[in-house]
Amino acid sequence: MEIRRIKVPTALVWSAPTAVTEVDQDYIQDGDLTKWLASLQPADQERLSDQDCIVTEALFNDRVVLDRVEGDWAHVFVKRQDNRQERRGYPGWLPLSQMTADDEELEYPTTTVRLVQPETHLLDADRQPIAQLPLGTILTTTGQDSEWIQVVTPLGRGWISASAAKLGVTGADDGSRLLTLGKQFIDTPYLWGGITPQGFDCSGLVYALHRALGYTVPRDAQDQFANGYPIAPEALAAGDLVFFAREHGTGAIHHVGLYAGSGQVLHAPKPGENVRLTSLTTPKFAAEYAGARRFWQ
Repeated sequence: MEIRRIKVPTALVWSAPTAVTEVDQDYIQDGDLTKWLASLQPADQERLSDQDCIVTEALFNDRVVLDRVEGDWAHVFVKRQDNRQERRGYPGWLPLSQMTADDEELEYPTTTVRLVQPETHLLDADRQPIAQLPLGTILTTTGQDSEWIQVVTPLGRGWISASAAKLGVTGADDGSRLLTLGKQFIDTPYLWGGITPQGFDCSGLVYALHRALGYTVPRDAQDQFANGYPIAPEALAAGDLVFFAREHGTGAIHHVGLYAGSGQVLHAPKPGENVRLTSLTTPKFAAEYAGARRFWQ
C-alpha cells in the first residue's frame, strides 16, 4: 500500500479529472485555493454541487492511499476521512502535483500537533512564511518552547506559533466548545465539499469542528447519522448534530447542523449562502427533522 502526503494547504478532491473545467485550471497548477475561490461565479458554485465535482478536501500533511495513476492524476483514499463504502478512506482524484512522491517516516519517536485556529502561518527553517494552513491541520513535531513549535512537513522542516495549537474557546463541556468554535465561522461561504474556514458544506462544517477538538467523525452526513450516539429531542445539548431527511424525515439524510441551544441550529445551508443560525421550527426543518447524534461524549 503506497502512501503519499498532501503538500498544498488545502487540496480539492475531485470526483473525476473530467470534472475540472477551464476556470479550475489555475488552481490545478498552483494549488492556490484563495485565488480560485475569488474567481468563482455563482454559476460555478452551482456547477460544483449540481455535478458533484468536488467530493471533499484533504489538508496539508494528510496521508492518502495511492490507488492508481492516470496521466497527471491519481485516484486516492483520504485516510483521515471515514467512509462507509471504503475502509481505506474517502475516495477521489487528486493532481499528482499536489502530493509528495512518497511518505517519509522519521526514524525516531515524534508527536503531533493539531491546529485549532482558523489559519496558521507555516514558517520555514529561517522563520520566513511559506504557507497558511487551515483549521484541523495535523503536523509532526520535533520540539517546542513557550512560543514556537518545530515541525516536519512535506515542505521540509519549519515552525509554527505555539498559540496555533491552543484552543481559544471555553465551555462547560466539549459540546459547548464545539459550538463556540463553530460560531466563529458564521458568515463563512458555503463550498460544496469544503472542510475549511475558506468554505464549508454542511457535513464538512461539523467534520472540521470535531476534527479540531480531536474527535473522529465520518465525513458525510449519512455516515455521521449512522455512527453517532442517538439523542432524544428533549435531551439535545449544544454541540449535538441534528439531521434532516427527505420524505418528511424518514428518507435519505441530506443535511446536518450543530445544535446551538434555544431551538437553533448552526449550519452551512447551500451554495450561494453562508454559515448561519436558523430556528428548528422553520417549516422545512420541522418537516424534515430526522434525529440527533452525539460524538463529543
